[in-house]
Amino acid sequence: MSKFVKIRINPSDAGQSLAGYLARAGYPIHADCGGRGKCGKCRVRLESGVLFANPERTRRATPDADGWYYACRVYADYDAIVLLPVQDGDGLTDFAGRTASDDNTEIDGTLGIALDIGTTTLAMALVSLPDGQVLATASALNPQKAFGADVISRIGACMQDSTALFAMQTLLLDCVRGMIHRLLGDKRAERMTVAGNTTMLHILCGISPASMGAYPFTPTFTDPKTLSGRELDLPVDTLTLLPSISAFVGGDITAGMLACKLTDSDAPAMLIDVGTNGEAVLYTGRLQGGALYAASAAAGPALEGAGISSGVGGIRGAVCAVECRDGRFICRTVQNAPPIGICGSGLLDLASLLYEHGHMDETGLLMADQPFVYATGEQGALTLTQEDVRVLQLAKSAIRAGVEALCAHAGLAPRQLGTIYLAGGLGYYMNVDSAIAIGLLPAEVRDCVQSVGNSALGGAVQVLCDPTLARRLQQEASACQTLELNTNAVWNAAFMEHMMFPYEKDDE
Repeated sequence: MSKFVKIRINPSDAGQSLAGYLARAGYPIHADCGGRGKCGKCRVRLESGVLFANPERTRRATPDADGWYYACRVYADYDAIVLLPVQDGDGLTDFAGRTASDDNTEIDGTLGIALDIGTTTLAMALVSLPDGQVLATASALNPQKAFGADVISRIGACMQDSTALFAMQTLLLDCVRGMIHRLLGDKRAERMTVAGNTTMLHILCGISPASMGAYPFTPTFTDPKTLSGRELDLPVDTLTLLPSISAFVGGDITAGMLACKLTDSDAPAMLIDVGTNGEAVLYTGRLQGGALYAASAAAGPALEGAGISSGVGGIRGAVCAVECRDGRFICRTVQNAPPIGICGSGLLDLASLLYEHGHMDETGLLMADQPFVYATGEQGALTLTQEDVRVLQLAKSAIRAGVEALCAHAGLAPRQLGTIYLAGGLGYYMNVDSAIAIGLLPAEVRDCVQSVGNSALGGAVQVLCDPTLARRLQQEASACQTLELNTNAVWNAAFMEHMMFPYEKDDE
């Protein structure tokens, strides 16, 4: 059930962007569109005082027809009181909590922390270093969502506002400290390993990712980086950032390669992180030269619930699966709670069913003149709009085209892949049949798909227990050739082709 948090603006903060003020104050503000006033997810109400349309506070802002203000488009006045809607799944800390050691037993021995910093979600594991046992885990939504749902928006924020980098680093480190405290209490870990996309690793260190915002998209660093916990005010002795491959293929992918043993395969194999950046790595197999090729397809955040009008992350109440019974669409939600929106796995199911049952044609055109109502929540009807379908088409086409471009570059066809590892939360929960039905994956790979969950965190745990593996990851990252998809003829042709939904709805 939605609730409101009452927030009074400090006098010293008058003139700030309200979205920026709320983010810096630690409130769970969403700005999927990166502050362009398009997603409508940063809505607030004004209880008292004034909000302005410009930072000079010379023009009053006006609410929409329903009385909402967009926090990214208004500026705070001193002593204004705003009401921020917060879903049950959001929480003010966003913790999913400890999941392995809730019995309050004493945690002893030498301890380590593994962390995966995703664009949308942070995941952490507390590990006993002598035996490699995972003692507890925690997760949280990335608080940088106030600066946009994808890395491009956050890089852009750093390019446009000199204070954005410090704000994002502070939000991230505060969240990480909270997660560590939840797992460790007042104890200290000996060491910590961190996986994450290249932008997240830069921001964690307080290094601007701005150089990755324009051609030639050059990161400041890609090699492993070791810091003392003191440098970041974290309760760990040392922390190691895992190596990245390029600006948009990061340490989460190199860690995932380790976790799924990608380079141990005789046959060609591919790791795909079905997320905002749509990263993929192809290994040609030990019997075919053992070459590595990587690419990042800018899929956008739709498959993680962002950029969709009623989209949410995989939180309590998110529609995570959809099926059709006797012509009726039946939705299942996270924790079987009342529906509040739809996450990536539910979105794939819904789109495939709309196509299968004639509510949408092969071009993605909804056959009705109005949004499709797929569920009714406490706040009213939840709908999929025509714009939502177009955003999904862009995402699924980018990833599918990336798969084909990598295979073509290696002289392979998708059917020659021995295994496709699907990583990430969506990769774990997605219905492969739905992914094939909408053309996200080719039908001929159906039997070789393996979901590997959070392989980035799994790889980070392995390096935590055996630090020498970081050298192996660096060697593989250095050996990996990166394809620039924007100028790749195969990718461009395949991207246009796969914007459509497959003409054949059954297996080829």
